[in-house]
Amino acid sequence: MMKMPKSKYEQTKVPDEPLVKEMTSVQDIFSIISIDESGIFELPERKFSKLYVLSDINFAGVTDEEQKAIIINFSKVLKTIPCRFSYSVANEHVDEKKFHEKILYRMKHDEYDSLRKSYNKIIKDKVSDAKQGLYQTIYLTLTIKAEDMVDAKGSFGSIESAVRSAFVGIGVNGIQGSVMRTVGINERMQLLFNLTHVGIDSEYEFDFESEVAAKHDWVNILSPASIRFENEHFVMNGQVGKVFYIHEYPKSLESDIISALSKMNCTSYISVNNELLDISGFKQEIGRKYMAVGMKIENEKQRNRNNNDYLADASQKLLNEKEKLDQFSKELDTNDDHYFNTTMMILILAESQDELSRIEEKLMNAASLKSVKLKSCFGKQREGLNSVLPLGIQEFKRVVNLSSSCLAMLMPYKTQELNDEGGIYYGVNQLSQNVIFADKKKLKNHNGLILGQSGSGKSVFAKSEIICTFANFEEDQLIIIAPQLEYNDLADEVDGTVISFDSNKEAYVNPMDVDFEGVDYGRLREIISDKADFILSLLSSCLKRDMLPEEQGIVDSVIEKVYSENYSMRKRLNGISEEESEFSVPGYMRSDAVTLAAETDMSNEEQIRAYSPTLQDVYQGLLDEGSNLATHLAAAMEIFVNGSLNLFNHRTNVDLSNRFIVFDLSGLKDNLRITAMLIMMETVRSKIKENAKLGRWTHLYIDEFHELLAVEQVASFVLKLWKEIRKMSGILNGITQNMSDLLNNDNGGKLQAILSNTEYFALLSQSTLDKNKLMQFLPSISPAMFNFVDNASSGTGLLKMGSITVPFDMRMDKNSEIYRIVNTDGGGSYGV
Repeated sequence: MMKMPKSKYEQTKVPDEPLVKEMTSVQDIFSIISIDESGIFELPERKFSKLYVLSDINFAGVTDEEQKAIIINFSKVLKTIPCRFSYSVANEHVDEKKFHEKILYRMKHDEYDSLRKSYNKIIKDKVSDAKQGLYQTIYLTLTIKAEDMVDAKGSFGSIESAVRSAFVGIGVNGIQGSVMRTVGINERMQLLFNLTHVGIDSEYEFDFESEVAAKHDWVNILSPASIRFENEHFVMNGQVGKVFYIHEYPKSLESDIISALSKMNCTSYISVNNELLDISGFKQEIGRKYMAVGMKIENEKQRNRNNNDYLADASQKLLNEKEKLDQFSKELDTNDDHYFNTTMMILILAESQDELSRIEEKLMNAASLKSVKLKSCFGKQREGLNSVLPLGIQEFKRVVNLSSSCLAMLMPYKTQELNDEGGIYYGVNQLSQNVIFADKKKLKNHNGLILGQSGSGKSVFAKSEIICTFANFEEDQLIIIAPQLEYNDLADEVDGTVISFDSNKEAYVNPMDVDFEGVDYGRLREIISDKADFILSLLSSCLKRDMLPEEQGIVDSVIEKVYSENYSMRKRLNGISEEESEFSVPGYMRSDAVTLAAETDMSNEEQIRAYSPTLQDVYQGLLDEGSNLATHLAAAMEIFVNGSLNLFNHRTNVDLSNRFIVFDLSGLKDNLRITAMLIMMETVRSKIKENAKLGRWTHLYIDEFHELLAVEQVASFVLKLWKEIRKMSGILNGITQNMSDLLNNDNGGKLQAILSNTEYFALLSQSTLDKNKLMQFLPSISPAMFNFVDNASSGTGLLKMGSITVPFDMRMDKNSEIYRIVNTDGGGSYGV
């Protein structure tokens, strides 16, 4: 008997035929014909699929209005996809040993391993079970029809660009959209291998080129050791799995259905498989149903007439159905929505039948709360497994008609995660309960601000970040500028250097120190320019006014003479004659006679301290210049050179090579404060440049940041460093109580310039006033997210790293060793 041809609509309801109808071996599980190095899988019936990863966006942490906008934008994305597609939310299998290896700090076998162990204990306490630390992955699978692999590659290339752009446009109000990343063949095969080898201890990593060279069959690589499909479940390598489908949907879809169903502490996949409906075929189907209902109404009326009931109409149910079909048919003609035949499926995997039963009960309860009814793929577990995994296969279908607007309600997005490999610990994400690891070095601009009102845990947060950075980036140097004694104990813990600007302690720093090793004349000009800027700022603070143009010229001339002569002298000290250095030193700096000074056997570090110019040299240079203006400038410097405030006219006698340095400003007299700040910033800038030359990162923390911005000359210095430090492998972090302090000390809009060059914000508890100001300065953060800083508990708040913003909880056990080190307020409010 010849089969009746199916309509276009009916064809979308027909499931795919398995590649192998009757399984005879483990190699028959997946209906994949071939794989390609581009990541494309060839499927039966000339279908080809390609896999992508979608970055998560902050959907759960935004306002209702923003959620509505994201849903509308998501529906627009769905309209741009011209082929069969599915999106999946995957809780992939996590090997507990590998999981802890990934998130825990590695031991460096030095004296700071105790710090790393203490942090690892905190992290383990937050993530007591590896399954609770699963990071959900959102996959998009596109499936097309093509003549061959070459044709498929071309088709995917033309589709990808528009779809990728559409996903980026999902975000609203500055919220980042979803980034679509192509999954390569190695990653895609590894994903399947990890699933089919759950329960088997294997360190295998798939490499396409190596496998091809070895002539291995990829089917054998993917195949599990054993698998058995029952009517209600399957058993693979001793693990028990089950595939469900949504049998009944609620009358009104909620946007968190997938989120609610994915909160299972096990390996799981939730997939929404979609077959795009041809609109003309769909209209024909609606017309056919309309006619069928019309015939039922006429038949019912005829029966009523046969029963001599000439006034009775058809049942209200049929009349309502006809009216709805009529209304829907009109909508199809007027709107531009796309329609899909959709099947939503769920896979769960457990270690035993008992555990599967417990997970299934939890899943059913979650579904019930969302008015969703699940059924197992009875007798079709293999087909269900092929369909629920991101393969592009739809061997199991129980479809429901959904428009793109309705389908967008099945939202795969929840919240962004911060999980930088090699990053430092920032607590847990309050929305997902996943651990937060972040690395500022991966940002376009590394600078940051840590803001929080008194009692918010701001200092403890900063100290925790400092200790983590010190322990895990063992080549980096950390420099802390502290107006109070708050960081001295921290320096003691790590054998750091504390530099107190107190004349009674005889700890001296020469701001004129300079390293000439490997410096040519071009670099010398840069050094002279930097030192001239510093001296101009210093004199400006002494005179309490801006420098006049003619005064600037005199200072520039004196600094050039001082450093040029020092440069030549240092060259001769190291056995380099002026003739030998003719390509470095210009003619006017060379004498006619070739002379050599007595050579030195001092190290470069010792030479910097012993032979660098001092403020005395600048003072003397101004006097030697002889003009009235120069003499006047020298007089302004007198007190800092020969007078009572000569603290900085000494050669450096502290260790600036230590990895951990604290500049303690607590002992400064008021009349030295501005000068000390300028000299300290010049010393720090010189150190950062020196580190950059060695390929070393520098982390600079400035506590009570608003105090530096309150002084015009210092603020200008800070702003310049804020802009240029990125190029010198530096990270500048300002720590202050609130936005009000910064705004009150904003000289000439410098705060705006600082904020525009800042990608890292740690926002702890804020007053309502400060929260409102932050919302103005940071429009890319949803107003709903600011609820996490509105008089928040100590140790909690928002962490913004580039385009990603997550609410963090960094509270720790009061009895932990780290808490003892970082908590210096005596209140104990930060711990739990």
